[in-house]
Amino acid sequence: MNTPIKFEANGPTGWKTTADIPLETAELLTEQPLGLDHIYFENETPGIRAGIWRSTAYTEFYESYPCHEFMYVIEGSVTLENEEFSETYSKGDAFLVPKGFRGYWKQTEPMLKYYVMID
Repeated sequence: MNTPIKFEANGPTGWKTTADIPLETAELLTEQPLGLDHIYFENETPGIRAGIWRSTAYTEFYESYPCHEFMYVIEGSVTLENEEFSETYSKGDAFLVPKGFRGYWKQTEPMLKYYVMID
């Protein structure tokens, strides 16, 4: 498909009201997050995915973040931190987590975000 794709703030029709499922995590440090992901665009070569994601609160640790990920927070917030860095991103913030980031993802409230992942 070579036409522009619109990312809806509530996801595709019915997505916002679809039941949450357990989400995969790195090293989970708190309760199992529940949420949902919808991929709007995927291209296996060179390994790009873009979509919308939601999740309940949780904390995890990444030994090495698996991809470059650009995010835009629609609702909620998250704090990323390690020994040298601590920053909280909330509604309206855009940020990029580089591949290989070592640290914590601390999400103390439900979050909704757009994302673009590059392997």
